[in-house]
Amino acid sequence: MHRFFVSPTAVRGNQVHFSPDQARQLRSVLRMREGDQVLALDGQGLSYRVELVHLGKKSALGRITETTPATGEPAGDLILCQAISRSERFEWVLQKAVELGVTVFRPLLTRRTVRRAPGDAKWRRWQRIIQEAAEQSGRGRLPVLEEPLSFADAIASARGLALLPTVLAREPARQALDAASWPVTLFVGPEGGFDPQEVELARAFGVRPVSLGPRILRTETAAIALITLTMSALGELDGVGPRAT
Repeated sequence: MHRFFVSPTAVRGNQVHFSPDQARQLRSVLRMREGDQVLALDGQGLSYRVELVHLGKKSALGRITETTPATGEPAGDLILCQAISRSERFEWVLQKAVELGVTVFRPLLTRRTVRRAPGDAKWRRWQRIIQEAAEQSGRGRLPVLEEPLSFADAIASARGLALLPTVLAREPARQALDAASWPVTLFVGPEGGFDPQEVELARAFGVRPVSLGPRILRTETAAIALITLTMSALGELDGVGPRAT
């Protein structure tokens, strides 16, 4: 069943009011008809089974037939501080990280970051990628996209166990995750990795530099490898059924 994230204010009584873009997708892309059913999620933990009762060019309305807790969320927060890189690489990380369960994204500005902070159009595109990936992958809440942070500010705001992969580290990431618990903050650098002074600053704030093996990984590969190791260590890849949020 197709899933759509809607604003909590779009849920009014026993009705869901879809946005103009969603109305266009329902009518013109998915070719849905009145009487068809979809799932609407309010991003705050509730899922609504909705029967479509009106499909216009710029508006769509559904009647709620069932309300249940949303599923598909990890048991705690996984925060990804990802250095801004080339558009296609960064956007690929956004998409795949949503699928794997990241709950908060913090775009990171580092000494070796070659891309500046995004403009409004790029920011909207990132939000759209996150929402579409969340809908496709069965997430119960919409991951949060925060404003870009400097490396120093991001390090100072790290929560819980914090890991930073670097070729300068000797401790295996898997070992650092042996006793992991929520929340977890992950730092992934740009092309060229983190500057040695950044690694030392991170260490001074309690962030653990870790190794992802003897091979040099691209920034997007390092992100997905570290997210996967983290989710596995926390039992999120054990094949259990959907968890209510």
